[in-house]
Amino acid sequence: MCGICGFFDLEKKDGPGTQVREKEAREKIVERMLTAIRHRGPDGSRSLVLDGAALGFNRLSFIDLDGGMQPIQNEDGTISMICNGEIYNFQALRDELTARGHVFRTKTDVEVIVHLYEEYGCDFPKHLNGQFAIALHDAGSGQLILVRDHIGISPLFYTVSNGMLIFASEIKAILEYPGVERKLNLKAVDQLMNFPGIVSPVTFFQGISSLEGGHMILARPGQEIRNIEYWDLLYGPEEEDRGEAYYVERLREMIKEAISRRLVADVPIGFYISGGLDSSVVACYIGKYLLNSYFSFSAEVAGELDESRFQQIVKDCVGSTHYSVRVAEEEIWENLSHVIYHAEAAVKESYDVAAYLLSGLVGGSPAKAVLTGQGSDEFFCGYVGYMVDFFRNMQKSQMSPLECEVNERLWGDPYFRYERNHPEIRKIHEKVYSENIRGEIGKFSAWASSPINTEHVKGLSTQKRRSYIDYKLRLSDHLLGEHGDRMFFSHSVEGRHPFLDVELLSFVMQIPDKYKLNGTNEKYILKKAGQGIVPDEILKRKKFPFQAPGMSAMVKRSGGGEFLSDSLIRKYGIFDVDYVNEMKKVYMQDDFKLMGAYEIDYLLIVMTVTMLCERFSLSV
Repeated sequence: MCGICGFFDLEKKDGPGTQVREKEAREKIVERMLTAIRHRGPDGSRSLVLDGAALGFNRLSFIDLDGGMQPIQNEDGTISMICNGEIYNFQALRDELTARGHVFRTKTDVEVIVHLYEEYGCDFPKHLNGQFAIALHDAGSGQLILVRDHIGISPLFYTVSNGMLIFASEIKAILEYPGVERKLNLKAVDQLMNFPGIVSPVTFFQGISSLEGGHMILARPGQEIRNIEYWDLLYGPEEEDRGEAYYVERLREMIKEAISRRLVADVPIGFYISGGLDSSVVACYIGKYLLNSYFSFSAEVAGELDESRFQQIVKDCVGSTHYSVRVAEEEIWENLSHVIYHAEAAVKESYDVAAYLLSGLVGGSPAKAVLTGQGSDEFFCGYVGYMVDFFRNMQKSQMSPLECEVNERLWGDPYFRYERNHPEIRKIHEKVYSENIRGEIGKFSAWASSPINTEHVKGLSTQKRRSYIDYKLRLSDHLLGEHGDRMFFSHSVEGRHPFLDVELLSFVMQIPDKYKLNGTNEKYILKKAGQGIVPDEILKRKKFPFQAPGMSAMVKRSGGGEFLSDSLIRKYGIFDVDYVNEMKKVYMQDDFKLMGAYEIDYLLIVMTVTMLCERFSLSV
């Protein structure tokens, strides 16, 4: 994985006779963009200024260490490509393309993209199994193509300014382009208030969009930019039940294959051990079947959130060379501003800091990438919401007409509640927002329209509906984005996620609901697939979400610090100073404690939105 950036002239003001001075100016712009995201690829940089386009690349080397530098071009130089990511089925694709007469110049995995485009045109992403953000320039057609992988593991942001389409792996690179506006997007703030996090294409930067997972952009001079969905996770009707034993054995084989594909590299690869089921499945499968990676990593959160006993059980089972970092409460607040800078987002949970410190631990080890258990909860019914649905379906739900109307608009079902009663919590939001902002809520409301395509959940079981919404609202931009990718790359580390393998997901989508949530036993089929491989203490332990201390702890320690000061809150005018001070008094009470994932940490939202505005000089 790496960092990419560049820009494309939508008006084609230049041509073959572009002045040398103009080319030099564009090279300097690309260099500034690359410098802003050097942490994503410290192993080398290269840029390419073309007729009407510029491509920049920072490399984090994994395969073909000597010959895999990008941009990569085809045989006659008419197609130029940069890719942040990994193509896990590259060897099979390379063999197929070589048989068709394509000539490869490197041994790197991403070169297959150039030749797939020559062979299949804009259908090429459908042939890929991996995590990737791609920019491909076709000089023959004058076209630029931007692509983000199926699930949205690799980020890709873009904006249009003064006739230029500007793109990058991180927003901070886009901000280096002259004339790009720095303004807070209030819709992102409201999404954070209502949903697990922000949802593509929304970002916290007004006018800058995040390309959705499974989407591609086609741009040509003088034409409208086209945003095309090439893939989505679409549940169909349940197929004939083939029996538990079949699904268990097939799942075991596919997990092994998905993990094996992610251990291919010319550098050491490690894996996370959290003590929970998902990372333990990955670690123990590596230990039993595939051990060519001896490095493991864990974060130990001090106090009642400590999972070190379970981490030790898995470490002993695998026999890896283990690194661990103890995350003390004071470190959470000391590092939060660094997290906000790298995340390019405000947050409402402090566990991003633990992820930041954990990636720093990996960055100081021989490993350059780690495998995680991310993506299991969304597709094996691992969150508490699936059990809430189970009990809610057993009794008639009591919902107000207004909530039913909002649920219908957001989720395509008036009686489906996704975590929050939005009209009810809006009463709190109206107190948190300043008087000026609350009068404008209708213009940026997170639930004015659905963040998903409700046609894609039509007719689904409640379980599948929640799985799809979890994937869209929680996984892609929150867990894989600001909590995942940006924390990994803050220390030049890559995260790899076997549970998000496209082939594995295609199979998991076919598993009947009853094998995922068996009564109240969540992730039933995954536990079955782990029997004899994962220690029983892990398989039988109660689910324990990854958490870190909330704002109540910080307010009690320091009153909240400068980012909750009256002066800074008034400076931006987003939040109500008096209500913020009321919340601070409540948080200061000895017996006050937020209930983890069940309550929203509004003070943390206020503080990190203010941090974000300060760090990136955003206007409101």
